[in-house]
Amino acid sequence: MPLDLLSVPVFNRVTDYVGVWGIEPSRGNALWLSARNANLPKHVADAKPPQLRSDLQTVRAANGLTVGIVMLAGPLMKAVSSMEAGTSTVQARRDLRKAVNDPDVAAILLAIDSPGGTVAGTADLAAEVRSAAAKKPVWAFADDLCASAAYWVASQADAIFANDRTALVGSIGTLAVVYDLSGAAEQQGIKTFVFGTGPLKGAGAPGAPISDEQQAYFRGLVEDAQLSFDAAVRKGRGLTEKQLIDAKTGGVFGAAEALERKLIDGIRSMDAVINDLAAEAKRTVRQAK
Repeated sequence: MPLDLLSVPVFNRVTDYVGVWGIEPSRGNALWLSARNANLPKHVADAKPPQLRSDLQTVRAANGLTVGIVMLAGPLMKAVSSMEAGTSTVQARRDLRKAVNDPDVAAILLAIDSPGGTVAGTADLAAEVRSAAAKKPVWAFADDLCASAAYWVASQADAIFANDRTALVGSIGTLAVVYDLSGAAEQQGIKTFVFGTGPLKGAGAPGAPISDEQQAYFRGLVEDAQLSFDAAVRKGRGLTEKQLIDAKTGGVFGAAEALERKLIDGIRSMDAVINDLAAEAKRTVRQAK
């Protein structure tokens, strides 16, 4: 697909905040609280539409080779969040393709400081990383935080490193939040009727109770997304089923524990990782010859 066809509509996408997420829980709670407390009609009317912009950078390593750096910072969404600075997974895919197609770029580093984000767009970005790694060495660097959907993406790189023992890695899990406001509505004398064409149509409507069948439906959406997350991490990191289950707590691990659990490959500074990656790129070229 040509680069210019990788795009998303540019407008304030409030609906991006619903659905299934792969995000570190405490950061997700803060994000949703901010959205719930916002004056959404005013926000949609006043906020400038978020624009996709490239964060692709290049740096020359010690051996003279150029490393392309793709930034994944803040919440990951298909479009950039209009409420909190983050990264568009669509733009990250564009940056990856640009780095792959640039003959001057010998290797690619994913520089990650992210709690994760929406499941929508994550699988596509993860696949883009796998595709790029088949053409050039691709490493991931956890700069303090690489959690949930961000780790899903990182797991598809050839190797993952953290900047310090204090870095937080993991949070392998997905979630969806649906509020049952029927009790509060009843206290206010409000009764909500949902006229839908099936038992799931209108599930989660404000003021309407959420039935057991509807709860099972939302649970199914989360578990289905988790199957893709699990498969990607297990294959990308070469984990056994037990290793994956033990790591799949939903919480993050300090870098030292993440290393023990084989979620990362080492703890090094960014400068060291860039130089080592460039050295790996040089070895790869020699082997290809």
